[in-house]
Amino acid sequence: MNHIEPLVELIFDRLAADRVPDDTAEVVLAALTGEADLDAALAGAPAALEPQRIAADEPRERIWLSSVTVAGYRGVGPERSLAIEPGPGLTVVVGRNGSGKSSFAEAVELALTGDSARWADRNSVWRTGWRNLHDGDPCRIAVELRVDGVASPTRVVRSWAPDAELGDAEVTVTSAHGTHRDLAELGLARPLELYRPFLTAAELGRLTASTQSQLFDAISAILGLEAITDADRRLMAAARPVDTTIREVRAQRAVLTDTLAGIDDDRARRAAALLRTRGAADLAALTAILDEPDEPTADEAVLLCRRLAAMQLPDVDEVTRLAEQLREAAAQARRHDGGRSRASLRSAELLRLAVEHHDEQGDRPCPVCATGRLDGDWRTSAAASLAELRDRTLAAQAAASRLTALLQRAHYLIDDLDVPTGAADGVPVDDLQAAVTALRLAPGGPEELADHLSARYPAVLATAQAAQAYAKGLLGQRDTGWRAVAGELRAWIASAGTMPEWERALARVRAARAWLKATGAQLRNQRVAPFAEHSQRIWAQLRQESNVELGAMPLAGMNTRRRVVIPVSVDGADNGTALGVMSQGEMHALGLATFLPRGCAPESPFRFIVVDDPVQSMDPAKVDGLARVLAELAEQRQVVVFTHDTRLPDALGRLDLGRSRIVEVTRAERSVVTLRPGSDPVTRYLDDAYALARAEEIASEVRGPVVAELCRSAIEAACHRIVWRRRVARGVPHDDIEAAVVAASRRLTTTVALALFDDADRGGDVLGYLSRRHGSRAVGAYKACKEGVHGAYLFDLPELVSDVRHLAAVLQPPPAAVPAPRDGAEVRS
Repeated sequence: MNHIEPLVELIFDRLAADRVPDDTAEVVLAALTGEADLDAALAGAPAALEPQRIAADEPRERIWLSSVTVAGYRGVGPERSLAIEPGPGLTVVVGRNGSGKSSFAEAVELALTGDSARWADRNSVWRTGWRNLHDGDPCRIAVELRVDGVASPTRVVRSWAPDAELGDAEVTVTSAHGTHRDLAELGLARPLELYRPFLTAAELGRLTASTQSQLFDAISAILGLEAITDADRRLMAAARPVDTTIREVRAQRAVLTDTLAGIDDDRARRAAALLRTRGAADLAALTAILDEPDEPTADEAVLLCRRLAAMQLPDVDEVTRLAEQLREAAAQARRHDGGRSRASLRSAELLRLAVEHHDEQGDRPCPVCATGRLDGDWRTSAAASLAELRDRTLAAQAAASRLTALLQRAHYLIDDLDVPTGAADGVPVDDLQAAVTALRLAPGGPEELADHLSARYPAVLATAQAAQAYAKGLLGQRDTGWRAVAGELRAWIASAGTMPEWERALARVRAARAWLKATGAQLRNQRVAPFAEHSQRIWAQLRQESNVELGAMPLAGMNTRRRVVIPVSVDGADNGTALGVMSQGEMHALGLATFLPRGCAPESPFRFIVVDDPVQSMDPAKVDGLARVLAELAEQRQVVVFTHDTRLPDALGRLDLGRSRIVEVTRAERSVVTLRPGSDPVTRYLDDAYALARAEEIASEVRGPVVAELCRSAIEAACHRIVWRRRVARGVPHDDIEAAVVAASRRLTTTVALALFDDADRGGDVLGYLSRRHGSRAVGAYKACKEGVHGAYLFDLPELVSDVRHLAAVLQPPPAAVPAPRDGAEVRS
């Protein structure tokens, strides 16, 4: 897959090429940049238009996995390290269920991301049973990464105190640049999210089951198209309130039309007719109707009731507060009566003049009394007295001013009461006018005025409320309903006046969405094509004898309906249920086909992928296909596979797919885990046979049968590998190969004949062929394995193992043993 071209430049070019109108193009670009710019564009204001770009700190290095160390975590007790050559190649870690191998796979993911997909959708037990039960202290996991061109490794360590929870790990990240809080400081957080170089067996099922939107997001993010998805969401969010407002205004128009049609008033009838017209209503004509004066009336009662209904009087609480303030102000003013205040003013003036005299003439006798002396002590005492007199004067003035203002407020309140005068038959205004007349006979003193307000005003308010109630009732009986609906109509006109603006904004948003949706689909399909082709290539290798075919996988839909379309067909036909008829093994293979292109994207800085237990439910044919896929990826990537199924390493050796490293994991008591280099079955049988042959403390008659059986198993394993390699290369179905191997396994002679001549019935030719091609040593080893405990080698078991090792090494079919198929016919097995 080629490097992704920047999205913003592509959008600019496409807008120009498609000759998109400027107002639509502006909305598209604003939506790509953010909500603020979009709001500005829709409001007609200039926008900054600075599209979000890929973070500059994302790494461009090539990062390899160097080792993973586990101690006290999951199935691993004492610390163990799995070293991996930091470069392209395939490492297969094999161990039975419960051996602790998945603890290493999980540790890589947990160390780098702080979480594990294996725990998704699991109950709390999975998150509480993470510490090793036998040896949980120290508890730590560590991953070492190697970056091309950098001598110092990058190490990520998570360690837990004895009483810590899983989420309380202490994280240490070190690199050639120093110590860091986390991998985000190295720019690796986003790539880990985008390219995710880990895959568990649980994820395999979720990839093709019920997480199509998640798979869509994962692939779309790699394609660099999140900006289009985000822009569409912003456009949807911007359109929603506009569309709602338009709908509400239109709906209210219909309601108002029906309401006006039911009112017996000429203005209502004319307004309803204007609202019924198609298209935009004539808002100016409607406003003119609303501004028409009310019809004149000679009914004195109606006129008086209208004035009463419009009357507004202060409430009782306001008047009560004013009365209380009057009483307080009057009491404060009495404390600073006028006589004392005038005396204070005269005294203050005398003191001021005396102080000025002293300041000019200095110490000398008092010019007023001629007996006292104006000196420094007097000056200090006089200044203090002067300040006190000034304070008292100012307080008196403030109290008087406040009292005057409150008196004015009280008189204004009484004089300005808006109470209609006049009378009309049946309208109860006499009591109201009498109460107002009594209130306006206000006394002069402030305390008396306060008491007068408190006593008289409640009667005014009570009679006013009674008169208003009568007035509103009378007006309600005589009103046609026009007044009530007129207010609603005026409010609607104000809203409808903004409709053209709202409709233009909605049209711009919809045009921008339509263009962006079509363009996004084109870009998406262009960019996803390499991923789809890679998935198809992987599926072609994994499917082997499956009759399910995988087509190109496009991304479809947007927002809540986004999904990855997985076009599969059975025997060339797709009835929409092809996924439903796929076996579990096929579903796992399909999950791999969708994961591997993402994990191996060229833009990913991670040159490694870690796959845990990918062989589940796969038949032998798909295991061979998986071996080919992994071997091909390992030519450019570092591939680490964890599996309990020995068929994968067997297939790698049988198919001769290049060098791969096998690591065997075993777990002893108290979670003591051992990692050792793995070997092929032939070597394993012979190594065990040799170790037993050298165990001289065991009697030879006891060791002999077991050593002979192990040697026979080694020869059988070598023969099986030859048969599988030859027939797979010819395209023979795996089930047929397996059946032929099982049928020949009844005797060693038929097994060797099948390996040498591709014909189990030629057992009589085996000895002659071995004698001619490999001599007596090979013949003797063959006989010893065939005869078992009765062979002549039982007294020299190490030599037996050596000869069998030689036989296994030279055991090859003759060049002409396998005739080529004629006329496309399959060679009989």
